[in-house]
Amino acid sequence: MKNILLPTDLTITSLYPIHEICKNAGGEQCNIYLIHTLDTPTGIMDLLFLKDRKPYKMLSPAFLEALEMLRKKYASVIHVLSFEFLYSNSRAYLRNYMQGRNIQSIYMLEDYDYRNGLEQSVNCISVLHKCKLPVIHIQKISHGEVGTLTTLLYKEKMLA
Repeated sequence: MKNILLPTDLTITSLYPIHEICKNAGGEQCNIYLIHTLDTPTGIMDLLFLKDRKPYKMLSPAFLEALEMLRKKYASVIHVLSFEFLYSNSRAYLRNYMQGRNIQSIYMLEDYDYRNGLEQSVNCISVLHKCKLPVIHIQKISHGEVGTLTTLLYKEKMLA
């Protein structure tokens, strides 16, 4: 079973590599771990009220719907499709996270500007390139942004 890491900026566009992951799986099931890195809280108030300000509450309904639709569309290939916020973007932390999940490769969009989806978001793309795992860059479809569920789910028809 393949274990793959996919960084996301909490946009539908950043989910596009899931199509390629499933296509490249070659009939083998895979576990896809989506991550979004957040700055570690340093103030006492941030730490005290961390549970009340859970970033999961801030995810857009469209992003959550896209995850669920992709999970259903590729149910025969995707064994696990999980999403987590990680409170660090240090190389050691990310390397330990990936070792704990036996990650074999990292997929990400090529020439894509990963945005900070939340106020406390931290970009981890440059750190992931230094983690000594194969990074597979996926070209976005050329028909503009993959910013809607329709574009994401029916990309095969758009390429024809």
